[in-house]
Amino acid sequence: MSDTADKEGVDDQGLAEYYEKRKALYQTMTNKADNSEAVLDWYDKEADIYEAQFEKAGFEYHSAFVETTLTLAKDKQAKILDVAAGSGKAGMELRRVGYTNLDGLDGSSAMLALAKEKKIYNEYICCTVGSEKLRDVSDASYDFVFCAGGVSRGHLSLETVPTMLRAVKPNGYLYFNHSSWSAQFPEYSFEKLDHMIEVLREKGLCSSADKKEGYFNRPGEPTTLYIIRRGDGEF
Repeated sequence: MSDTADKEGVDDQGLAEYYEKRKALYQTMTNKADNSEAVLDWYDKEADIYEAQFEKAGFEYHSAFVETTLTLAKDKQAKILDVAAGSGKAGMELRRVGYTNLDGLDGSSAMLALAKEKKIYNEYICCTVGSEKLRDVSDASYDFVFCAGGVSRGHLSLETVPTMLRAVKPNGYLYFNHSSWSAQFPEYSFEKLDHMIEVLREKGLCSSADKKEGYFNRPGEPTTLYIIRRGDGEF
């Protein structure tokens, strides 16, 4: 994630300002793994500029989740939870292709407020995600749960994967992406994530798991898409 490269040749003043602010966010993410409060504070303060510059900054990870949802969820009335929903970029795209039974969850009240203005979700759940059960979310209550761009150093730890999976109904799906940038840190390594999924499989909580490469958070920032099918085991 190179912000130096981002700013080179940028003539758009708003975009240049966003890159400067984002540099501070990435420094926070890089310097300390357990810094979710500082990251949330950044999103609460910078929600408007993030929203305004999202497309110009080249983010594209949300498109993989529309594609995956269309493949997995044939019923457009399936109950879907968008974790780390932010201002609703992925949710808005799902609305456009016909999904209407969507709920959004995010730790930033400012980001959720932007999503609420667009009337994307049915329920807006403002809470953080950790290793404990999600607040205000019942176990096995969603057909599909996805997290677009949230499983990342400084955002959601790998320990949130079982937390999100417990909200999925048996035979439903959890899908999320995990970037190569985050995976360079030991606590976010692909090996650790693969082991965690294998443990879930051994407990009967995961009946199948697949991962797909070739996706990008933004051009030049590769990410891997994980698709986990919920087993019949109980948390």
